[in-house]
Amino acid sequence: MKAVRVFRGLMAFLTAIPFKMDESFLDIAARFMFLFPIIGAVIGVLVGFYAIFTTEVLFVLFGAINTLLFSGAHEAFFVFVAKGLASIMTVAFLLLVIGLQHTDGLVDVGNALGIRRGSLKEKMDIAHVWTVTRTGAFLAIIVSFFTLVLIFIANIDCILPAFIVAEVSAKLAMVTTAWQGTSPPQSLEDKRGKGRSFIEFMNKNYGLYTVSLVISLVISVPLFGIMGVVSVVAGILVGAFMIVLGKKVFGGVNGDIFGATNEIARMFALLVLVI
Repeated sequence: MKAVRVFRGLMAFLTAIPFKMDESFLDIAARFMFLFPIIGAVIGVLVGFYAIFTTEVLFVLFGAINTLLFSGAHEAFFVFVAKGLASIMTVAFLLLVIGLQHTDGLVDVGNALGIRRGSLKEKMDIAHVWTVTRTGAFLAIIVSFFTLVLIFIANIDCILPAFIVAEVSAKLAMVTTAWQGTSPPQSLEDKRGKGRSFIEFMNKNYGLYTVSLVISLVISVPLFGIMGVVSVVAGILVGAFMIVLGKKVFGGVNGDIFGATNEIARMFALLVLVI
């Protein structure tokens, strides 16, 4: 029963799927953060199967339209439209499954990056206002756009394993930021930060990080071989970069950095696997 409770707690934290959990799911997610890659694989399976189903249905639908109305003369055009629409629907489904908390973190980081000469306190404040700045919108749009393009150009035969490995890599990137990152000063967070507990459990814990890394490789290598390893490494590098960025922007790693790390790492993992 404990394993089920841990799984539900992690799913409740990392997805928007409604699980009946009390507030303890935050503590569970923090204590068992090293298992994030497993939840990433689950998310990848859900999104990957949806992408395949949507693509196949739209291929049949638009193929029928082309045959009935144009005698099959515009096959390339209708394939393009079907794949494009399926890619958009897949990104929308991905946002539906994981919720907008990670995208919100990406926007908040972009908001803070827009203040180049402001203090850490000013950057922290602008990141949490109910306004999207040009920098915040640009960062969210550019990451979402490239993710969409990578889904579009991916071969349908590899889209499922690609999503699984990409989500595993993204979750390992988050674990990496907690493992080597430090929390912002409490005076800057104004007790708003939820990322502090994750860092307290994971920081410098080499044993738990090794478990998380092994899980990531066990899932990724059978699916993509050496490129699975490269994808995992990409997640680690993104996590390391976000630690540095978080220190510069917020004085440390907070919830916004975790969310932005997830979105950026997924994009780079897909880049490795698709290109």
